[in-house]
Amino acid sequence: MKKERRGLYDPWLVSVLVLSSALFGLQMSWGLPNGDDSWAADAMGPVTTLGIVYRSFSEWNSGWYYFKYPLGYPFLLFLSSIPYLGWLRLTGSWASPSPVYPYGFEDAEQAIFVMAMIGRLLNVVFGLGVVAVTYGIARRLLGLWTARLAAVFVATAYPIIYYTHARNLDISYLFWLLLALYSAILASTSKRARVWGVLGLAAAMAVSSKEQGFAFLLPLPFMALFTAVRRDGWAALYGKCALAMAAGAIGTAILANNAIFNPLGVVSRVAFLLGRPLQPVTVRLAPVEFALWKGAKEWIYVEQTWDGVQSTLGTPLVLLALVGMIVLATRRRALLWLTVPALSHYYLSLRGLDLITLRYLLPVSIIAAILAAFALQWVHHRTVGICAGRPAALVAVLVCLLSLARGIETHWLFATDSRYRAESWIRDNLPPGASVEYYQKPTYLPRFRGAVDGKAIEMDQRTIAGLAQRQPTAIVLSSASAKSIAHVWNPDWRETNNLLKPIPEAAELVDKLGRGELGYRPVAVFRQTPKLLRLRITSLAPEITIYARK
Repeated sequence: MKKERRGLYDPWLVSVLVLSSALFGLQMSWGLPNGDDSWAADAMGPVTTLGIVYRSFSEWNSGWYYFKYPLGYPFLLFLSSIPYLGWLRLTGSWASPSPVYPYGFEDAEQAIFVMAMIGRLLNVVFGLGVVAVTYGIARRLLGLWTARLAAVFVATAYPIIYYTHARNLDISYLFWLLLALYSAILASTSKRARVWGVLGLAAAMAVSSKEQGFAFLLPLPFMALFTAVRRDGWAALYGKCALAMAAGAIGTAILANNAIFNPLGVVSRVAFLLGRPLQPVTVRLAPVEFALWKGAKEWIYVEQTWDGVQSTLGTPLVLLALVGMIVLATRRRALLWLTVPALSHYYLSLRGLDLITLRYLLPVSIIAAILAAFALQWVHHRTVGICAGRPAALVAVLVCLLSLARGIETHWLFATDSRYRAESWIRDNLPPGASVEYYQKPTYLPRFRGAVDGKAIEMDQRTIAGLAQRQPTAIVLSSASAKSIAHVWNPDWRETNNLLKPIPEAAELVDKLGRGELGYRPVAVFRQTPKLLRLRITSLAPEITIYARK
């Protein structure tokens, strides 16, 4: 077998990145314009981003913090929008910034739309980075063809495609985690301070985007330093490489979390995450609780993990990943670098949550994609004498095509989104001035534009008596986040060990509405049924039901 060259240029990687650009970049305007809302759950709207930046720098050491996420990703979104905002200021289209609509913009809807697209473009760049770094990790540890196949599997994974079409932090967070892993692998065999500095920077940016990644990152510096100590002795612990790593991590964390201007805000957020906020808060506490063993719930976690990874990659790749895990036992270095961070992430971070969702499993899914690619390479090498290895090559081609078909189906879901069709029905069938009420977040619903008046009904008004008094023309419900119609978040889940608190009046309203007892009947249902994907992303392809007065 010819010795593999480790040149920087690989035509295969270039081709995969071109394919990724198409998969990530097409249909970027999915669900837009939509004001500061989005069809992607937990996406960060442009106005929200501007508000976070303003509150962060409006007063020195104010103690303010964003309860939902750290500041790293909002700051990146703002930085990416600075050229456009600067242009608006120069041209007078944003002469007097204001905290209330239209926020000082001459054309608020256009400005918000452009900023939303800039944020999505930023995530396309991060998505390409995820593909490239996955390739780099696999090539360093397991060879050229494993890297090539892994890049294909990641580029066509539907959650990666989905999150590059939204202003969610998950794709940037994933990039920083993988860059930290790749840098740690390089650092373990390098004396270049720059590589160690990138490790510190990437790790700090990952945690500054989403603290959940701490467990994935935790073993990386120790694994890199262990190798350095074996090579250079104990002096490696305080040499230039270790200092560069520490400087990169500390400096980045200070800047990304605004610790110089608002140190109290950093302390306040840490206290909030620990369930001990310094000041009373109205938002719910995160359901995080670690235990060495959680009894029967451990098997629920295993089931949720399998479900999320299988949904991300598909059954064939997950089965191949299991094979790859077994045969990787012969490659101890690769086994450690791939499994230790993933297992640490699962045990120390994911198990502390009440529910392990698909997006929390993205780092584990990337590792699974690399293992699946290695399994195919391993089988090919051992069948090269049988028909020149053609059976294994054929399997690899078929798996790649299946993965690509799943990615294309994701775009079909974007293009035929049920909310588009619901919007068309509302426009064509309801009279001008018709009142339409809804009980869920705009994320999961069609946009109400034009002559139709869409109105969100607060929980205390979701009653049979309230509906009889309002007499709306139509009611729109979504299959996504259906529990939010008749439940509210429990402010402190530790009191009842239950995340949701039911509201009986709202539950009665929904029950009788569905049974046709309130004078309304379903007049239109819009759904999408993918053939290859088993969706586990709430806000992708929800079913929309429209009720109208009988």
